[in-house]
Amino acid sequence: MPSARLLLVAPDTDLRRSLAFALEAEGFAVTIRDTPPARSWLVSNRFDCTIVDQKALTGPDYEAIAFCIKAHPVVLLASRPHPWLVEWVAEIVDLPLAGNAVNSAVRHAIHADA
Repeated sequence: MPSARLLLVAPDTDLRRSLAFALEAEGFAVTIRDTPPARSWLVSNRFDCTIVDQKALTGPDYEAIAFCIKAHPVVLLASRPHPWLVEWVAEIVDLPLAGNAVNSAVRHAIHADA
């Protein structure tokens, strides 16, 4: 079975590196970005799941929602998720990260979207 392609968006370099390392160790192919890419880029670079740190969503609310729609399914990393964003993501993982939470959320989001 081919590995799932993941997009990881997080402004914090250490978080990006550690998550990419852990997810690649689980067999995922991970593309990392520090900011959300343009929606047109998402269309030409399809991913099976997107992991996004809420801190990366710095623009207007409607831009964050549009990103989540185009990047679906989305696993949101947040200590306190924005209430208006919750309905636009597949899974939420609490920060600080604990154990295997991201890997589990990604696998659930991918299978729920299939």
